Amino acid sequence: MLAPLTASLNTNEDDLTQAAFRPTLDSSSYDIIPISDWILPALQSACGFSGDLSSEYTAEFISSGLLPEQIKMSNYNPSSLLQQAFQSLLGNEDLAISSLRSLPAELFPCLFLEAYTHRLWETLKALVQNWPFERLPLGAPVQDVVPENPSIKAVMDGIDILLKQDVSPRCKLQVLDLRNTGHKFWSVWTGVSFRVDSQRRKLVAEGASRNEDGVPCLEVCVDLYLSQKPADQTFTYLLNWIQERKGVYLSCKKVTVYSLPSKNDRFLHAMPLCGIQEVEVHCTWPFSGLHMFSQLLGKMKSLRRLSLDITVPNAVTPEEEEKWAQSINQFASVFLHLRHLQELYLESPSFLQGHLDQVFRFLNTPLEVFSLTNCTLTERDLIHLFQSPHITHLKDLCLRGVPLTSVSEPLRALLEINAATLQRLDLGLCGLQDPQLEALLPALSSCSQLSSLSLHGNRLSMDTLEKLLCCTSGLQHLCLQLFPAPLETFTPPGSSPSWGI
Repeated sequence: MLAPLTASLNTNEDDLTQAAFRPTLDSSSYDIIPISDWILPALQSACGFSGDLSSEYTAEFISSGLLPEQIKMSNYNPSSLLQQAFQSLLGNEDLAISSLRSLPAELFPCLFLEAYTHRLWETLKALVQNWPFERLPLGAPVQDVVPENPSIKAVMDGIDILLKQDVSPRCKLQVLDLRNTGHKFWSVWTGVSFRVDSQRRKLVAEGASRNEDGVPCLEVCVDLYLSQKPADQTFTYLLNWIQERKGVYLSCKKVTVYSLPSKNDRFLHAMPLCGIQEVEVHCTWPFSGLHMFSQLLGKMKSLRRLSLDITVPNAVTPEEEEKWAQSINQFASVFLHLRHLQELYLESPSFLQGHLDQVFRFLNTPLEVFSLTNCTLTERDLIHLFQSPHITHLKDLCLRGVPLTSVSEPLRALLEINAATLQRLDLGLCGLQDPQLEALLPALSSCSQLSSLSLHGNRLSMDTLEKLLCCTSGLQHLCLQLFPAPLETFTPPGSSPSWGI
């Protein structure tokens, strides 16, 4: 029989993962159980079979109609046996739907994937109406999240039925997640892995949604993309669908901006900007574009991750210079309102040259991740940056493509300040040579948590690289190091090659 599950079935993926663990006798640790060891007995119990799956293949189990007779116990494979069981159950869709009220919660994710794979839309609708978890992470298995997708329509139809009648006693659905998330959920419950697009660390998870009266309601999560192309079809459909229903609201945690045309005003005004946690911008803007974006950014009170790749035209007249200075000051002052910002990524931020100190002067909280790449800033900018009180507890620091030859001393001080927390450091293509790097070695050796170090693209000699290896050999967590080929491996025209590496 199925061992009792110790974790509640809530929205947190890590908690969901614990449901696949069984406590040891002292209840202080958990043993991982193969999925087949707990799903097969559950399925066996749900179908009323009292035999032992590890024994001979009994006629009683065959006669239950759950598995075809041609499966032989000599070829017993728990995973394929489970799949055959589900396929046989779904062969009678009416029987499958009627059994959902008594089927163990552990079987729902597997059954959902089987119904989705075999295009059993009525079963999908019924599964949604009886979903025993608070979150349904639909974006991972269903890659094409558009209104025309029959699986999306089946899910939305199932939700419609829920909204029009008394909720099923076992239905706990509070969040329909249409983003590309939930990979751990499906992996734990079904053993199926889905591709993860982003390698960035996961932001802090939120709890179940509640309305102002504290009554549970349905939250529909979706990512928004703003561009010059026709309006986001999925977002438009969901916006119209939700506005026609009570007890449902749209939640957008991530916005990717390629353009801010006026046609997107409806989206931006219909969406609660204060709930956005992540923003990516890839734009070429005039002054007015940066001004408009600054106004929107100031309303994103919950923002945790901000990634900017912004190109602006060069000011050529005194009047434009003045307007540009005003736009930059307005943009920098917005950071005063971003009290939850944890990660800041600046890609080629030439528009901030000479003004980077303004941004850091308005920051409210210490950053965990700071990335500044592919730009040439003034020495004053870099010194102000490295002396900022808001980058003293970094976990990730990336300065790839930023010339650092004139600021090695402030950089060394920055590494020393972050020595207790820094885990990943990227100083690739920074123009570092032997004297600059050797000045950093004592600081690098004190970074006790460092796990990744990149110095590719710098001009370093074999002797300096050996000193670096000796310096970092005591760092227990360091598992990835990227070094340039030593200078000795490059030979000028007409000289004899050197093979000493």
